[in-house]
Amino acid sequence: MSTCGHAGILVFGTQDYPLAVRISLALADVGFPVATLTHTKHPVRQTRRIQRHFPYHSQFRFSSILSAINRWSPDLIVCTDDLAVRVLQALHERVAARDDEAGRRVASLIERSLGPPTSFPAMRDKSVFLALAESEGLRCPKTIVIPASHAFEPLDPEITYPVVVKADHSDGGRCVRTVNRNADLRTVVWELQTPDNWWARRFLGAILASEALGVLKLPLRRTISLQQYVLGRPSNRAVLCWKGKVLAGISVEAVETTQDCGPASVVKVIDHPEMTLACERMVERLQLSGFVGFDFILDSANRAWLLEMNPRVTQTCHFVLADGTDFAASLCTQMNRMPARSQPATVYQDLIALFPNEVRRSPSSQYLRSCQHDVPWDEPELVRCMLNQGGRTGIPKRRMFLERRLPLVADALVRLGLVGTRTGPVPMPPLPDDVVPPALERALNVGTSAVGSLGIAASAISAVPAGGQTFAVLAAENASALSERREIGGKGSKV
Repeated sequence: MSTCGHAGILVFGTQDYPLAVRISLALADVGFPVATLTHTKHPVRQTRRIQRHFPYHSQFRFSSILSAINRWSPDLIVCTDDLAVRVLQALHERVAARDDEAGRRVASLIERSLGPPTSFPAMRDKSVFLALAESEGLRCPKTIVIPASHAFEPLDPEITYPVVVKADHSDGGRCVRTVNRNADLRTVVWELQTPDNWWARRFLGAILASEALGVLKLPLRRTISLQQYVLGRPSNRAVLCWKGKVLAGISVEAVETTQDCGPASVVKVIDHPEMTLACERMVERLQLSGFVGFDFILDSANRAWLLEMNPRVTQTCHFVLADGTDFAASLCTQMNRMPARSQPATVYQDLIALFPNEVRRSPSSQYLRSCQHDVPWDEPELVRCMLNQGGRTGIPKRRMFLERRLPLVADALVRLGLVGTRTGPVPMPPLPDDVVPPALERALNVGTSAVGSLGIAASAISAVPAGGQTFAVLAAENASALSERREIGGKGSKV
């Protein structure tokens, strides 16, 4: 069985997203030596199959990257969030200006990982990407671009609402809003000028958009795009590309999302030729390399409208489909000119609940039982870490202080719409005690091959926060099902 030889991968993430975990494991499974460059508390450090972990310090971002490159000597850098891409592009600009061998080596590595520097503006700015897509003749929503450093002026009164307002230099849907009337547009535009992690963004947006400050004609800090609203189903196509050529791709339709304009939590695998063609055209035009995601809307006529590009790993890049689609294996074959390790299909249904997104969105979700739940059952410590992290994310410290010390003020801000409601897990009522034992007994009766999986499930069960017994039941059931599939089909079976 062939492996990927000595080609090494550095997985780079500036945010504590699960994407770094899933793609690191997928790359390691096909034989790549994998190292990560993340914050020291990132969940990826709970995995057992990653060879090295290097610390990333945002205050010393360039030195952190250069140190990891010098110590690991990777053949490719895989970015798992948009900020990581922007930091790499900034580092490329710095080292490319140096006239030395070390600088040229780092610049070449970044170009091999992302694409040529001529494509960097389209990766960074949504407005630039859409302009290029329109020039390629692809179907895109009508867009009005308001450049940064320009004052926000009243728009054409004939503009059709609703419109989607987007800010450049953002990710994860944190700078995307849908506006239904002209009276709210100015407030939303100024809200998106504030930093993504500010808890009082709506309040500050309302102040900056007031008539008193409007007379000052303050310049915008970020470029804003006003995009025609297309009614339809959010979809995405993830691709692996190499110097302008698509090596593999997976198209999905979002069935559930964690929030409006946010990441998907339940997806359906689809085949859509128009999405496939659009991605190939843009990959070739920009000569992209690495993992890239393209967002679409499928309208009532099933036509694909291209919305934006994410030049990084997306949520489906670690999937191994029954038809043989495997991003990690395709990358191994491309980089080493030899077959990768054969992997069993990890996706054997069309409908998939993404972990941990769906359990965070709704611990009692019907999709956790009715479709495949994409949980890394063989990494119990990782499952525990990701579940515990889910209980802490999305609640800024200032907001926690307000809710604890000044609950009436916090409630008033929510009622006025100046802050959103909490997006963390919703507490569930406990299930009866007699629900779990049958599932555990079923796993025990599978045979000796189930013992390892049962231990994994037991570890996952112990990680579940209070009120999350449904996930505990699923852990036991999935352990049993996993063992049964291995007994019946063996390694590499496609169920």
